[in-house]
Amino acid sequence: MSIQVGMQKKTPSLISSYQSLGLLTQKQTNFPKQKVKCPLCGYDRTRKHGKTSKGSQRYLCPSCRQTFSETLNTLYYRRQVNNEDVQIVLQSYAEGMSFRAISRISGLAYNTVARIIQAANQKVHIPKSEVE
Repeated sequence: MSIQVGMQKKTPSLISSYQSLGLLTQKQTNFPKQKVKCPLCGYDRTRKHGKTSKGSQRYLCPSCRQTFSETLNTLYYRRQVNNEDVQIVLQSYAEGMSFRAISRISGLAYNTVARIIQAANQKVHIPKSEVE
């Protein structure tokens, strides 16, 4: 179901950019069974280190002694919003809905919607002139 609310329809390139980066798909639930590299120092012998409160796997790097989760460097990292809500926001925005309309439909605050879309646009590296 698509509801247009006085905004121009976003270009197909925006939608394909989100899809190619995996922003409109389910998050990766498990790292491959191969070695997990530390995204901070690159060490490849990390260890499992419990789970986050949302159930994501945490890892510990013995080299730099830092912990990180499987959602690091994704739109889901440190979000207090369901993954499905993030996907609804991005899909609705890609279909041309306004922030206010997305906020009403998803039940999320306007600022939350704006932050999710801003984070997605930064990951995609879309110039601001193309978004407006």
